[in-house]
Amino acid sequence: MVDNLPTDVVRKMGADVVIGVHLQISPATAKEIQSAFGILGRSVALIIAETEIRGMEGADLMVKADVQKYSTLDYAKSNELMAIGYSAAQEKAALLKPFELDEAAWADYLKEKESRVRTKIGVPQFVRVVGVEGDSRINMEKFLSPLAGKPVDTKELDQLLTRLVGVGRYGSITYDLIEDHGKTGLLVRVNEKSYAPPTLRPGFEINGTQPDIVTFTFASRITAMDVAGFRSEWRTDFSFGETYGLRSELYRPFQPFGKWFFTPIAGASRGAFYIYNHNNPKAVYRLDRAEGEFDVGYGISRFSEVRVGYEGGYADASLRLGTPDFNSYSGNIAALHARYIIDHTNEPVIPTQGYYLQSNFYYYNQFPNARQAFPTLEINAQYFQQVFKRDSIFIIGSGGSTFGYHNTGVPQFFLGGVGRLTAYGLNELLGNQYFVGRVGYLKKVFTLPPFVGRDVYVIGYGEVGKIYNDPLGAPKLSGDGAAGLLADTALGPMFIGGSVGDTGHSKWFFQLGRVF
Repeated sequence: MVDNLPTDVVRKMGADVVIGVHLQISPATAKEIQSAFGILGRSVALIIAETEIRGMEGADLMVKADVQKYSTLDYAKSNELMAIGYSAAQEKAALLKPFELDEAAWADYLKEKESRVRTKIGVPQFVRVVGVEGDSRINMEKFLSPLAGKPVDTKELDQLLTRLVGVGRYGSITYDLIEDHGKTGLLVRVNEKSYAPPTLRPGFEINGTQPDIVTFTFASRITAMDVAGFRSEWRTDFSFGETYGLRSELYRPFQPFGKWFFTPIAGASRGAFYIYNHNNPKAVYRLDRAEGEFDVGYGISRFSEVRVGYEGGYADASLRLGTPDFNSYSGNIAALHARYIIDHTNEPVIPTQGYYLQSNFYYYNQFPNARQAFPTLEINAQYFQQVFKRDSIFIIGSGGSTFGYHNTGVPQFFLGGVGRLTAYGLNELLGNQYFVGRVGYLKKVFTLPPFVGRDVYVIGYGEVGKIYNDPLGAPKLSGDGAAGLLADTALGPMFIGGSVGDTGHSKWFFQLGRVF
């Protein structure tokens, strides 16, 4: 902003000859200054242009590269931009020739440069952490202590420091070798975030799965760290709108850097549950739920974990409008549960490469209206494969079962809605066993401006699924296809599209919230 072409800086560093490169941008147009963002961008460009003029005065030679037709966001055109740079230098070849070194001078330069390269790295005898105090410093030094007494393995060190940064409260961590009282040591510098923790992250969910009813829920998450010891994390989620809810979870490892952990959880919510037949509303239930649980888990790696626990609470489902698909209920819920999850996708919102698997098992010994204890298992598997630079295919499958137990009080699984037989009405199909598969294609078409979002994709997929023992007589096998635009916006993933299925099902839909 204040010295964009710093010829004065390299002069002070001892340069005898200064060669500057000027990136020539286009003048402002009326179209570019029609918004606050546009005016801000051009204002910044004017400030930089002023500093570049001052910088050019301090150069012995200037090379000008004409990049007027490119914008700040043209990262994908890097090869074209590099070609312009080569061409600009070639135009000044005659002026640059006097600064060229002959082969002998170049060889001498390389030899002198290589003589300064450190070829022998000392073995650190101790590890010292600076930038944090108290338990954080003690635990980090203990975590890194195995590095003392052996030659520095930069790959191993980078992995350990990346894991520390991944805790979430540090902005960056760097390292160096130092000498102290005749001993070589590893000095680790920790830079804590100035703005966190705690953090507050707002979010939205807008569900237009059914064209005639669009629901809105505002949500936010407060995350505090180290409240119950080093590396502990306390998350509290709030939601307002279509769903009102509060959920709080404390993650606490048994040891500061151990893989075993425990998590007490408590929460309560109130919302609506809609059931449609095609595009016609059939029933609306009000769902109230309050529960608490306690889990013990093991972090297998940075990408996977397994946990088991027990939960108990109270649930109430009351029919508010329409024809009931299942009887209203109220009563206690108690269950033993287990969960396994592995996530090797490259993006958390719209993946284009990798795989994901989650399985959830429950054994309910109490459930409203159920005449016996029963188990449930639900599995979701996803695979994404990049086939071209901007294109990916994906395969997603999910299924659930109560293993032949039918006296469960109410159906445990529902199909109908985006990604779960999209063309069908919301929660139109219900039963105690199901499967649904989805095969699709993602193609990136353009990138949104900063502050607005990231990439925009064209998406298309086909689905096939079945729900067993539907009391309303679901078809033997249901299928549909859907297509639309999927955007990773600053407010979350936005999906706009349409779907057509068998037995006369079709609809347009809009959704702001998770798609995968």
